[in-house]
Amino acid sequence: MELPPYRMPTLKGLFIHTLERIIQYIKKAGTVILLISIILWAMMTFPELDQSRIDEFDARRSHIVSGLTEETVDEIMALEDEKLTPEMAAVKENLLLADRDQASEELKNSMAGRIGLAIEGVTRFAGFDWRTNIALVGGFAAKEVVVSTLGTAYSLGEIDPEETISLSERLAAEPGWGPLTAFSLILFTIFYAPCFVTVVCIAKETGSWKWAAFSVVFNTGLALAVSTVFYQVGRLVLV
Repeated sequence: MELPPYRMPTLKGLFIHTLERIIQYIKKAGTVILLISIILWAMMTFPELDQSRIDEFDARRSHIVSGLTEETVDEIMALEDEKLTPEMAAVKENLLLADRDQASEELKNSMAGRIGLAIEGVTRFAGFDWRTNIALVGGFAAKEVVVSTLGTAYSLGEIDPEETISLSERLAAEPGWGPLTAFSLILFTIFYAPCFVTVVCIAKETGSWKWAAFSVVFNTGLALAVSTVFYQVGRLVLV
């Protein structure tokens, strides 16, 4: 095979190549990734929780704040923890726990939550719970959205613009999450099925959807096997 002559790259060529890549990513972020993010949001939002369950959570909150005025409750929720009396701290903690329990149940009831729960029986051997599964399902469309979906899933579907807690801090506070789970997730993300656009390209280049399906099944199976072996061996070593 005849090869082109090798030359030192020029600053102009490097700038043009970098600019082209940036434009390509902006186009992808503004189209494919944005569309996937909207679809994932819908899957993590609908169907909504039954009104009867919402009423039960409202009744739980009403019981917690019984005897307190609305202004007092707002003041308790606004104060920093170190400024609260033990009684006020208990009210705030119970209210936050009720909100978290409702958000968790709403996410579990959503389409994405149901998918995550359905495959948790298999993925738990690799260290992944149902919320991690939601992010990995989104990664089938584009792996760039895995991290952002993790952030949304582990915040139980709610994103506060003023929230300063990073994803790493949030995951570190989650029971069962640690370096072992993180490395297992990295391995799985590296090896599992290519994104949907790549799968379509495989089908077009080979002229058959069989090879495209094979790439999804084989790569995902390989990724699960590698992550499971790594996670289980790691648990044995660390115990």
